[in-house]
Amino acid sequence: MSRKAKRKMRKRDGRWVHTSAGATLAPAPWDHGATGQANRVGLVVEERGEVDPKTGKMRNPNGVTGVRRVDLLEYWHKRGNISTAGFNAGEALRNAFEATMRSKPAIPGNDRVQSSPKPDHAVDIMVDRISAFERIMRHVAMKDREIISACVLDNATPAAIRGYRGAGYRKGLAHLREALDRLADALGIDGK
Repeated sequence: MSRKAKRKMRKRDGRWVHTSAGATLAPAPWDHGATGQANRVGLVVEERGEVDPKTGKMRNPNGVTGVRRVDLLEYWHKRGNISTAGFNAGEALRNAFEATMRSKPAIPGNDRVQSSPKPDHAVDIMVDRISAFERIMRHVAMKDREIISACVLDNATPAAIRGYRGAGYRKGLAHLREALDRLADALGIDGK
């Protein structure tokens, strides 16, 4: 028997038997979506149930859980790494950025194909979306653009920037907090 084959087998009662792959958890009786590693990034498992109107607590007698994608801004805000004002400013910036990525708007009452070479209304809406993003982005200081772009627009950690990897991660979170607070001050966003 080859050395490679022996690694996959174990001697039991004088015979060579295959080792098991290890214990696995039984799948949940409800669907949590795709189980690939890339599909699980940013997902948290949480209980699903009804909120009792009297006590305000969630009742979940069957123990049903579901998954929800949590963005990093929300995660950092809950942990206290960024302030409420910074979180609100980051959300406003990200929402404006994501609006620029949407497809052309559906114009009400327009159920026919546009034959005009210049659908002016759709272009106006897209220009408005880009202008709204630019109005907010104008308030981001040049020294903060890299951290804001990585953490808010790309939903990455400060480790996406070379200087904030490893031991510098905490320094990157501090820079992000300061950058979002400066943006909130510039936009006049209150932390309430």
